[in-house]
Amino acid sequence: MARLEYRLLHNPAEMICHYDPISIDELLVRNDSDWFIRGGTIYERHRTEEEDGVHLIYVIPTDTAVEQSEPESMQEEEFVVEIRQFADEAADYPLLHVKHYSSLLEVLLLLQTETIKLNGRKWNKTSFELDEDRKMFVYYARTND
Repeated sequence: MARLEYRLLHNPAEMICHYDPISIDELLVRNDSDWFIRGGTIYERHRTEEEDGVHLIYVIPTDTAVEQSEPESMQEEEFVVEIRQFADEAADYPLLHVKHYSSLLEVLLLLQTETIKLNGRKWNKTSFELDEDRKMFVYYARTND
């Protein structure tokens, strides 16, 4: 098991939160997530480091999260990923699909997948978000159409 700390990029001494212990698969997903939502604040990941056995994710607060509902069928040991349509300058990102996974490794595989196919159309990943407030992940994508 490892230790993970989220810190502010412009004030590294300020720790937002920590996870101790944290599993390697959860650490991998968190390291690769572009966005992190906690306590109503949206943070953008800027870099990751390892220092004396402690994993660090440096973030910048960017915005306040828009309140969205949680999926109704969420199980205790289930990982939920929303697939949302991304558009530049959009205030809302339409929900395309909801996927349910039984392991973080499955979530990691999706996170590392650049293009997915939904309803006969290819969607290219633009970013990936870990939303702690809603206890889920969000895969943002756009189509080439």
